[in-house]
Amino acid sequence: MLLIRGVVDAIAQDIEPPPGTEVIDASALLVLPGLVNAHQHLYQVGFRALPELERVDMGGWLAGLHGRTLHAWKTGRFTPERIGTVATAGMVESVLSGVTTIADQHYVFPGGDSAPYVEAIIAGATEVGIRLHAGRGSMTLGHAYGGSVADEVCQEMDDVLDHAQELIESHHDPDPLARIRIDLAPCGLHVDRLDVYREFASLADANPGVGLHTHAYQEFDTSFCAERYGMTPWQLLGEVGWQRPGVWLAHMVDAPHHEIDEYAAAGIGIVHVPAPDLRLGWGLAPIRAYTSAGCTVGFGTTGSASNDGCNQLGDVRLAALAHRTTDREPANWPSIRELLRMATRGSADCLGRSQLGRLTTGSAADVAAWRLDSVDRVGVHDPVAGLVLTGISDRCELVVVAGEVIVRAGRCTTVDESKVGRTHGSPM
Repeated sequence: MLLIRGVVDAIAQDIEPPPGTEVIDASALLVLPGLVNAHQHLYQVGFRALPELERVDMGGWLAGLHGRTLHAWKTGRFTPERIGTVATAGMVESVLSGVTTIADQHYVFPGGDSAPYVEAIIAGATEVGIRLHAGRGSMTLGHAYGGSVADEVCQEMDDVLDHAQELIESHHDPDPLARIRIDLAPCGLHVDRLDVYREFASLADANPGVGLHTHAYQEFDTSFCAERYGMTPWQLLGEVGWQRPGVWLAHMVDAPHHEIDEYAAAGIGIVHVPAPDLRLGWGLAPIRAYTSAGCTVGFGTTGSASNDGCNQLGDVRLAALAHRTTDREPANWPSIRELLRMATRGSADCLGRSQLGRLTTGSAADVAAWRLDSVDRVGVHDPVAGLVLTGISDRCELVVVAGEVIVRAGRCTTVDESKVGRTHGSPM
């Protein structure tokens, strides 16, 4: 039994609930800590299943996505209001699959204007009731300066820094149980100036609880850094003060193995993002090497332009199966429990949130629960493994965030998901 309010007050066989406490019968449910998605781009919910990007490499994908983004912006469809609504849809989809915390990275500001896209996403998170790490991303190195994206989607560094400071002052909550936090999240070394990384590091130092996040080792940035700077991405991150705790890096597919011990020693987090890595043809990150070295490893989905969904539990199943193709030794395959640990505690630790991603006395009261008595669970011997390996639906029966029920009987209680789908279901 769990006694939960804003935190987990008690865990015991027999608990006498205080008068007026709601009692939920979870005898037919598998109850886990809420999943934590440590890497997401919610604006991309508006760019799913783009036909021209079905089979392209990273260069073609970047050009195609940003071309679509610019077209949507020029035709008046890439607005803060629209981004807020598609992000809300992505957050509802996320909570229905057991996610209670999302780390979003919004880096696209067409025309160089710091329009309130991040603010709209924060408003959506407040409505849904999910915890949000709102990453103020950036792209500041366009084609004119040797970068990898169109100049029209880039910003001046001073505008980025001014807006980041405004977001911290207006929305960042350093409390250990915060619902909303601001992180600083430049898109990547192939699309951002090094000074942005340096200035973000200084800004994080001045504001407790503000994390630092970026993409790294996606093959494209690896070759870019070698050609432009004569360094690896990790070496460059050291040059700008990012080899330290409070930093977490997404993808990390083609990192040199001789650097891995340095990642562990630096105390950074690594986010495994298998679905888009496979979709773009990179293969899988060497997560066994990372875990064996003692690295903190979390889990994420990234955005829907390269994943097409926000179902983190489904991606855990993908990872459980896909890693079996890269190593012929079964003992090296990640177990279901290892992967679920990455998707809960591991992701929370990447975000610097030691009270999330676990169910212990004093931890945040974030719970996700799935039915065990449905027809698709018949014959399951290990319910934890069965949650990932079986099932025709990953939809949660119950989700609780900070002690508040936001999914009950498989339906979101805070937002009408049918209305969201009907109203905002058309592509961007």
